[in-house]
Amino acid sequence: MISILLIYIVAAVIILAVDHKVIRNLPKVNRWFTYLFLLCGMAIFTYSLQFRHVVYATVWLGNWLKPLVPF
Repeated sequence: MISILLIYIVAAVIILAVDHKVIRNLPKVNRWFTYLFLLCGMAIFTYSLQFRHVVYATVWLGNWLKPLVPF
């Protein structure tokens, strides 16, 4: 699991290194969203690798919305 997570971290660093000039010229809010998306993706990826029983957001949302759907 550590090696797969390490591959993800290396890929994120490569993305940031290649797009450094573009990210640097973005407005501050867009820069933070870029970093936030990378960190959230890494957190979700780590969660799905660590636990045997993973609760997917789409399944949770489907169970939550089930009473509201007529069919």
